[in-house]
Amino acid sequence: MLTHMKLENFKIWRSTGPIRLAPITLLLGTNSSGKSSLIQSLLLIRQTVKSDDPGLDLDLGNPDAGDTVTLGQFKDLLCRHGAATETTPATQVGIEFRWQEGGEASVSTLFSARYRKGKAGSADLEFLRLGRDGEGFSVQRRKPGIYRLTLGTQSKPLGQSADFRPERSFAFSAATLNKLGERADAIRPVGPQLLDELSRIIYLGPVRRLAQRDYVWAGRMPEHIGDDGAKAIDALIASGIVWQQTKRKSAESMPPEAELFTQAIRWLREMNLADGLAVRGLGGSARYELMIEKDGEASNIKDVGVGVSQVIPVVVAALFAKPGHIVIIEEPESHLHPLAQSLLADLFAQISRERQVQFIIETHSEHLFRRMQTLIAKQEIKPEEAAEYFVERDGKAAKLRELVLDDFGRVKNWPDGFFGDALGETREQARLMFERKKESGA
Repeated sequence: MLTHMKLENFKIWRSTGPIRLAPITLLLGTNSSGKSSLIQSLLLIRQTVKSDDPGLDLDLGNPDAGDTVTLGQFKDLLCRHGAATETTPATQVGIEFRWQEGGEASVSTLFSARYRKGKAGSADLEFLRLGRDGEGFSVQRRKPGIYRLTLGTQSKPLGQSADFRPERSFAFSAATLNKLGERADAIRPVGPQLLDELSRIIYLGPVRRLAQRDYVWAGRMPEHIGDDGAKAIDALIASGIVWQQTKRKSAESMPPEAELFTQAIRWLREMNLADGLAVRGLGGSARYELMIEKDGEASNIKDVGVGVSQVIPVVVAALFAKPGHIVIIEEPESHLHPLAQSLLADLFAQISRERQVQFIIETHSEHLFRRMQTLIAKQEIKPEEAAEYFVERDGKAAKLRELVLDDFGRVKNWPDGFFGDALGETREQARLMFERKKESGA
């Protein structure tokens, strides 16, 4: 689970300051305020460590390759109104986060990196600290291509060399590790640990794939659902076929493979979006329809409201997650009515509690947020298990405010006017009603 992050001179952020990440973290705020940039920083490092190009220090993305994030060149990444901090000059970008392994609250691992402008608009690694406190390693750029390596267990550097430049900002080549001999034992596992943690991220963007009339299914459960939810229906079809092959027996006799389908039905029913789901094969082909059952009729998913097709990837992403996964979703409430928006909070809370799944949610939904407050008041979520942040513009930069909630879910430092002024609107309606009645003599 990710527990902390900090950005410096990253896009709109001069500095976020330390950000506490909880099992459920909500990012709220105005449009173009910097919420998505917080998420992009994590996806950028994930994209880099999973890249197949060891020569990249930071993989800024290629729009023609279908990369998760495409951030242009280093000049586009660097905050135009950046400022120097104690650790990061105004001409450099800093990305830092911590994570816990296996639920050990007292043990966390740090990734802290700084980048500077490289050749042809690329980003060059300036500094990297990776590992647990007192362990792992750090590298510092001395001159182009040359880095000084220090082990976390030692106070003096091992030296400086071109061999000490980490590949993709996280791991050393096999040749370098062999040269280090026994000293490599302290750093050999650190890179794979970072790769493993970032591979646990399930990301679902704000623009999700529109429904199709039918789908080609490969005959197995997909390994991922895609950043736009393109494989979410494939996952439902895979689970639904197992469910239908059991001839809809009682839940106790259902195989585990059918759980995704049955749980998706449950949540869609709770949200009043569907009474059921069905998978229908087209002849003897590999093409299938997903049918939405509502009010005694079954309709192709293409023929129902767009809210259903937009929320299904959200529901599937939550149910698809395994213990230890990190689910990041932008605008899960898209095209949903208020009840469905509020019940997304119940979905996230239940999955987080039962499966130890972390959720990072960027949202504009008052209904989702208000339901989170209610769940805290009902003690279904402890205040420390949730973190809510309000992001707003402060001139040309972004500003982050952690919302402080008490044990009853009440916000102690709520920003003015974000969700509108409901009480003020009620007062204005009452005033106008009184004046109109007075004028009419009623």
